[in-house]
Amino acid sequence: MNVGNKLIIVVLIFVGGCSQLGPKVLTSGRPLYNIAVQETEAQQLLLNIVRQRYRDPVLFLDVTSISSGFSRQAVAGLSGNTGSSKIGGTLGGSISENPFITYAPNTGETFVRQMMTPLDLRTLALVVQAGWSIKRMLLIVGDSVNQLRNVPGDSNPETGYLKFQEAVSSLRDLQRNGMISLGVESAGEGATPNLYLLIAKDAVESEPFRRVCESIKVACDGQPLRLRHALGMSNDSNTMVLATRSMFSAMFFLATGVDVPEKDITSGVAPRNSIVPGGPFDKQGTGESLFQVHSSDEEPELARVKVFYRDSWFYIADDDEDSKVTFALVSMLVMLQSGNQAKITPLITLPVG
Repeated sequence: MNVGNKLIIVVLIFVGGCSQLGPKVLTSGRPLYNIAVQETEAQQLLLNIVRQRYRDPVLFLDVTSISSGFSRQAVAGLSGNTGSSKIGGTLGGSISENPFITYAPNTGETFVRQMMTPLDLRTLALVVQAGWSIKRMLLIVGDSVNQLRNVPGDSNPETGYLKFQEAVSSLRDLQRNGMISLGVESAGEGATPNLYLLIAKDAVESEPFRRVCESIKVACDGQPLRLRHALGMSNDSNTMVLATRSMFSAMFFLATGVDVPEKDITSGVAPRNSIVPGGPFDKQGTGESLFQVHSSDEEPELARVKVFYRDSWFYIADDDEDSKVTFALVSMLVMLQSGNQAKITPLITLPVG
């Protein structure tokens, strides 16, 4: 077989390989796009929390579509002289990608209204039933539980923050031991279903359940506690009244955990925080903090997520488990709150009555 024939066969093999380009591109390209979208979504959420710390306006920019076209080209050449001269050939090829990404600012009325609306109890029930900490959930989005207020600095011995923290910590103890769950009672067509906190039989005599009953002043008989979305206190001893924050309010609350450069505080660009001892952002003593964002002049190396804003780097440390879990939970809540809430229901359905 002469050189020309060999060259033609190689070109045909190269061009024929185009039929296998799609699967190979999907295998290598999709995970990379997935990672890129996830990382930029995390950066955008952190950026908006940092903006809240500076009292700057927030903006969510959605990636509405990603499309990418691939092409493969082969180039072959054959040259030589007649007679005893040698024949030479050339072979080349290339693969090119043409990505097309569409962005859209999420400023529509529906999105803004959903982000400004207090969190629906069905969303709370779904997330808690999925295994997320009820304590962490209520610290982030809970405004009050019965008469207890989630306001760090409120030192009222009966209704202040320490009592609120005691109640949600006890609920978490019950959750860890599988002694509580959330369920929905079927309602008539078009009616809002009733949500209940279900109490296990072996929880009735437990210390955490006693603390919950005393803190929020409900009956300790082990009967399901009806969850009602409202402010204040119910006259019914088997009703647990919950008031929740909106996602924008929750982000503003978490912005308290953002450490800004001292120069921005002294210049008045950012307000000085008042960290309450024993509060969710107090990093002294217990070493446990709900959420903490560091700042640095230089790009951090060990960061779960980082963003550059106002000439500084802001980041969540990769070894800060509490902050990473809180950030992951808030990311999920933003997705749930900006979706179709009407379809959100807990996992357990109770019979009517």
